[in-house]
Amino acid sequence: MASLYRPKVVEYRMPDGSTRDPEGRRVRKDTTGAVRHVTESPTWWGRYRDANGDRQQVPLSESKTKARAMLDELAHDSRLDALGIERPAADPFAAHRKRPLAGHLADFGGALRAKGDTEEHVGRTLTFVRSVLDGCEFSALDDLDTGPVNEWLAALRADRPAAELPAGVDQFTPRQAAALLGLKPLSVTKAVSRHRLAATGAGRKRRYPRATVEALAALQARGGSPETVNHYVRAVRSFCRWLVKNRRLPYNPLETLALVNTASDRRHDRRELTAGELRRLLDATRSSGETFRGLGPADRVALYACACGTGFRAGALASLTPESFDLSGTPPVVVLAARKNKSRKQRTQPLPADVAGLLRSWLAGREKDRPAWPGTWHERGAEMIRADLALAGIPYAVEGPDGPLFADFHALRHSYITALGRGGVDLRTAQELAGHSTPVLTARYSHRRLHDLAGAVDKLPDFLSPAGKAGPVKPASRRRA
Repeated sequence: MASLYRPKVVEYRMPDGSTRDPEGRRVRKDTTGAVRHVTESPTWWGRYRDANGDRQQVPLSESKTKARAMLDELAHDSRLDALGIERPAADPFAAHRKRPLAGHLADFGGALRAKGDTEEHVGRTLTFVRSVLDGCEFSALDDLDTGPVNEWLAALRADRPAAELPAGVDQFTPRQAAALLGLKPLSVTKAVSRHRLAATGAGRKRRYPRATVEALAALQARGGSPETVNHYVRAVRSFCRWLVKNRRLPYNPLETLALVNTASDRRHDRRELTAGELRRLLDATRSSGETFRGLGPADRVALYACACGTGFRAGALASLTPESFDLSGTPPVVVLAARKNKSRKQRTQPLPADVAGLLRSWLAGREKDRPAWPGTWHERGAEMIRADLALAGIPYAVEGPDGPLFADFHALRHSYITALGRGGVDLRTAQELAGHSTPVLTARYSHRRLHDLAGAVDKLPDFLSPAGKAGPVKPASRRRA
């Protein structure tokens, strides 16, 4: 007989309830201090016997009513098959329509992995899609519709009332702050560190001032940015395109779902660092006595120099080993494996002579097959470079025409591409060095300030000089020092 059930889900947590250990890694069974927690899955599963009499177990829906209907239909079809009664095959997608969306989403994740996408990208994409499906209460293919998705995205962008803090309380423990904000204690800890908010004590004595919790509540109440909304849109549209391509749906039900214009609300635009700022950053880092996630001052100097000399992203830099570098060739190069490149193509990137010289001495004696910059620093690259920028007296954020401009780790890539443009490198060559698919994307990374534009204007011919003068003559007021 067919029956519904919710399977048990086993996970391990720290004593404070967090799923990450003090090093930021996921708590496993063998983690010191790990506590076993058993909960029920939110999804109803069904047991039934197929036409051959074999027991089947399938995930259905979080709604018990929908799960019961889906299970009854599966059991009914199995009985017809067992009796040899043919069912009408008018709908070639009928078998897929009966499957829960959770099963299709799992298959989509498998397809992304088979294509070579990194586990980080697959996990992020599936999280975006799952959030949309759960937020709209979609459980089957026939539920997919743009109306509920647009409503959910609009609610995501809307500001929400900030969490109210109890009167008369001036300090909060991490657990109290997390409960007030509806977050996990580890999420609160990361947010305080990321936004450099005030905190006192350590371990069990850790306390957050009222102003810190109020700042977190204000940040949490702010609606999602257009770019954040677009992450969800791109992910769920790619899922639906995959469903159509693999003949699980006859058409894309979210084809009309549009991206949001990001020009009017930029939350995290980046700026480039000038050559002078980069020199100050390297000097300050070199004299720093701090270590960040295993990277000492010399390691970070080499890392920043390599980032500025290649334009590689943080994840790509984290994948490099000493074997990736050929510093004795002409020119010296670094090779990025295809599986670690966003475009999924191997890249051989030439290195500036000064960067190659620095890396040559720094890499001497290191194990060839070990990461040049090991550890999890790339997950907190912005936090790392922000501390070194502060030592150099360089602001992490400056006010721009459309809001603040940030100098996080990815800003080093902006600095590299901008330097190419200011050095006279043509757009096509800069595109190749940046590893971009289109010159339009390269142009977004190449910043031009007023002094750049003024310098370009000064190169225009002087069309106001009296006729017959030999050659273009610039007015004195337009000559640049």
